[in-house]
Amino acid sequence: MGNVWRLIIHGEMAPKLNMDTDEALLLAHARDECPPTLRFYRWSPPAVSLGYFQKEDGISGEDLKEMGIEVVRRSTGGRAVLHWGDLTYSIVARSGEDTPFDLAESYRYLCRGLLAGMALLGIEASLGGDKPASPFPDSCFAVSTPGDITWRGKKFIGSAQKRVGNFLLQHGSILIKPQGDLLARIFCREKGSGPSFLKEKVTSLEEILGEPVAPEKVICAVMAGFEQALDISLGTQL
Repeated sequence: MGNVWRLIIHGEMAPKLNMDTDEALLLAHARDECPPTLRFYRWSPPAVSLGYFQKEDGISGEDLKEMGIEVVRRSTGGRAVLHWGDLTYSIVARSGEDTPFDLAESYRYLCRGLLAGMALLGIEASLGGDKPASPFPDSCFAVSTPGDITWRGKKFIGSAQKRVGNFLLQHGSILIKPQGDLLARIFCREKGSGPSFLKEKVTSLEEILGEPVAPEKVICAVMAGFEQALDISLGTQL
């Protein structure tokens, strides 16, 4: 077994606290105060996380307020992600040492752990193949790039990354429960083939497997997938 990474499993946390925790882990790792870390967490209340430079023009704020969904801004790029019925993972690591230095290669490398975890759940998943669209869609799940995970062409894991020097933070949303109807409602101005556009682009673990899926089961599978695919050992849970 290769390098030892730290493991952190959190339950449901407030949206801003989740984002602040990821940022704190990145900065602590950059100061050599903690080892590479894999963290899992969920959200309470549900939230839409916006990419660092993203505007809110295409998002239905009234619907979000009515549904009790907060809006929070990520330190990473990319487009908006709905955190409802999902499991979020985050990784802090040193690029060029723990992962390849190249941005695209580091995405592919870390996605190996996610793909291996999905295989342990019985899902034959693959990397997305879409090119970034212009103009960019409002929803992260409208496009499946090579840093994302798909099943039969439908996206169910989306990731984003930030770097501080040679250190990276990558976090992503693993959709457990179906989100199609909510996504179509929230991203009301999304370009595509009418209200069904996002529903046709997205799937979830429960839709793929045809049964309820506990977050704990997903965590165990992804942990094992990272250990196998990246040849690491996850240390004591914090």
